Amino acid sequence: MIHESRPRTSVFAWLAPLLVTASLSGCVSALTHASEQAVRQVWDEYLASKRGQFAVNAGKPSPLWNASEQAQWPMYDLAGFYLPDQAIPEVLSVTPVNAAVDSAYQIVTRFWPEGTTTRDSATKSALTMTVYARREDRRWVLANALPFRTSTWVRETRGRVTYRVAPALRFDAKKAVRAAAFVVIPERFGAAGGFSKPVNLRVFSGIPALGEEYRHEIAHVVLLPIIRGSSTSLLASEGVPTWFGGTAGRDFRGSVRHLDSLLRLQPQLNLDRLVDDMGVSSDGRNAAGAVLALMEHEAGGVDAVRQYLRTPGREIREVLGRLLQRPWPSIVEDWRRRVDQIAAA
Repeated sequence: MIHESRPRTSVFAWLAPLLVTASLSGCVSALTHASEQAVRQVWDEYLASKRGQFAVNAGKPSPLWNASEQAQWPMYDLAGFYLPDQAIPEVLSVTPVNAAVDSAYQIVTRFWPEGTTTRDSATKSALTMTVYARREDRRWVLANALPFRTSTWVRETRGRVTYRVAPALRFDAKKAVRAAAFVVIPERFGAAGGFSKPVNLRVFSGIPALGEEYRHEIAHVVLLPIIRGSSTSLLASEGVPTWFGGTAGRDFRGSVRHLDSLLRLQPQLNLDRLVDDMGVSSDGRNAAGAVLALMEHEAGGVDAVRQYLRTPGREIREVLGRLLQRPWPSIVEDWRRRVDQIAAA
């Protein structure tokens, strides 16, 4: 399910198993091997232009990509945004969309992690991407697969949010109304508030139980204006959305209860490790950051949460000490007590 806002408004974060394209049109003619070669050349040239930095350049203007999609989405390369740096492309196929006309081609590419060998059975690929090439002003340009593949999906609008619902799913109007209310309340923090001006105006919801009301992912988008142009940390960037809307299918309290059980089962796990060790459970870190967000809001309101979101990881202890007005060891102890209190509620 895809959530999409109207052009004049905000909302939406994204998530992702993403595909990539656009509506396909063009001149009719016989298929030619030369066209297939030309399409492959355009795709190779586009990949080379990223210089191995796919995600950071997902919004870099390109004459090789459809201009209307670039105007619509600041991060127009929807799947490229999820590619790791220096990923190795392996083009699997370049095939015509319609064998009767020479107007559009589908390109399927598998990407492998840097330093690996393609088709190595011991290595997991990073991502398999589909893009399209179509004729535009007598030349081939690339386009996302997403609009084309969802063009026949049912559309429903509630408030400022438009939903595109996959054929196998049933639209839940009640969840949609609650999600629309969540988006348009700009001054409330906690489990029911948010404000936004998202980049691509979209959320991808892949958990049926949450469906239209996937608050964690919506929160990622509504918080985007705060962190744009600044550094942040996983603790904050995932913690605040978890405070708003839970994580991994659990609400905020359920997430903290899960964290509490992890802390009890793993005595060596503490706030310091959750801050520093990227190998710990993301569920645990997200909930830990959510409890800190709650503590900061209680101490300093919205401004404190905003500073938390705009703090890079290397400065997190210093900034939290200033925001909560006590030394780090005391924060660690207070945080653990709050986890206990929330889990027991």
